[in-house]
Amino acid sequence: MLLLHWNWSEIIDLAAELQHDGWDVITESDDGVRAVQMALENPPAAIAISLRTAPNHGRDVALTLADHVEGQAIPIVFFDGDDRARKKVSRALPGAMIVDWLNLPTALEKLTARAGR
Repeated sequence: MLLLHWNWSEIIDLAAELQHDGWDVITESDDGVRAVQMALENPPAAIAISLRTAPNHGRDVALTLADHVEGQAIPIVFFDGDDRARKKVSRALPGAMIVDWLNLPTALEKLTARAGR
């Protein structure tokens, strides 16, 4: 799975938690364009996008992926963020799944099962 969080010092710990839950995790914390390229070149089982920091970056990554047939097939879940960030994502991506960090592993399992991954 691809984990996007725009804070390098925090992404390591977040990835470690997901790895502890059994996920193979690839991370990106600096570049949304690179994240899109990574996802399109080697589609992950799912993408988890943080709304904690720079939520517009994550929303833009998801919107860009939605413009590509390959990107549309990748399950995406957003996590954390304040109410404003969550509302912006919901307006831009109706039906987007947004969860708290503690619920992320369960959300990823549901999304990947639904997608047959």
